[in-house]
Amino acid sequence: MRRLGIDARKLADFGIGSYLRGLLVEFARGGELDDLVVFVTPENRSQLPDMPAHWRVIEVDAGGYTVHEQLTLPLAAWRAGVKVLHVPHYVLPLLYPGRLVVTVHDIIHVLFPEFLPHPWAFSYARWFIRAAVRRARRVITVSETTAGDLRRLFGATEARLTVIPHGVDEVFLEPADEVRDEQVLRRLAIAPPYLLHIGNHKPHKNAEGLLKAYQILVHDGRGETPPLVMAGGFRPDGELSGRAGAMGLSGRVICLGHVSRTELAALFHRATAFVYPTLYEGFGLPVLEAMACGVPVVAGDVAAVREVTGEAVLRVNPRDVVELAAAMRKVLGQPEMRASLGARGRRRAEAFRWHKAAEATLAVYRAVQAEG
Repeated sequence: MRRLGIDARKLADFGIGSYLRGLLVEFARGGELDDLVVFVTPENRSQLPDMPAHWRVIEVDAGGYTVHEQLTLPLAAWRAGVKVLHVPHYVLPLLYPGRLVVTVHDIIHVLFPEFLPHPWAFSYARWFIRAAVRRARRVITVSETTAGDLRRLFGATEARLTVIPHGVDEVFLEPADEVRDEQVLRRLAIAPPYLLHIGNHKPHKNAEGLLKAYQILVHDGRGETPPLVMAGGFRPDGELSGRAGAMGLSGRVICLGHVSRTELAALFHRATAFVYPTLYEGFGLPVLEAMACGVPVVAGDVAAVREVTGEAVLRVNPRDVVELAAAMRKVLGQPEMRASLGARGRRRAEAFRWHKAAEATLAVYRAVQAEG
């Protein structure tokens, strides 16, 4: 296989970072890529997984969504002699003269323009997604949901679209270690029982809706309500923690901020339920990770969640906080339901493996290189 490049400058991101790590780990294990160039920023180079010594790592000091990246990344790829460049995001380098493979995870910026921070961001996203669909030799999507969105809104053709679902990191598929999990929870000052949510402040993740539903749960008078633990983009001194205090939930909502994958696995293992009332997903990786750990899941009833989870989670209308609160109370009050959801989720998650995603992605690279 001729020289391949992967733009890994988003290693620090949540979803795209997990995607890049999953592929790179499996590419390194497989040994098929003997001429790979990985582009990183100086800040995230340390986050690269262990890789073969003969792979090249090139630093590109350019942030995302900038004019600078449109100049520096294609120049670095050209100088490195890259023939096929894989960009894991729809903002592709327009000046790169070689063949492009682009992964589009979702089109949240187009479907929910009201959530964007600047008026021009909608036009920017729409223009680059359209350019990715037209310019790339292949467009990888992580779900049929996103593939359908690209066909419907951007005229993407079947010949260029390839659906390759995410895998699950092995740390979430390993059997629970009660001693290790207890040590992690003690270090985080968390004690079961608790409800768990992993996410960030992006409006489509619906953290505000979850807080409102949890407030209803606390005051419904139908029994004890365990604390709500929120990790990821929710710092102890952050906006959402202050919001919870203003809602009378101080001491009940515990914001941990960023946690490692090992810590997250321990949190999943000991949680009574994982609650993820998302309004939109391109895939829904946190739901799959929770399922892999055997925790029962309450999730927003949206297309990608239905596609990935099947009947292995309890789905609710994420915009109806009363329905969400009722679903959480139902799971809390029915141990048999929790056990059934946990077992079904685990079985479903085992089908999503990074080695399958890596093999399918390598097939895309080979097809692009074989084209005239």
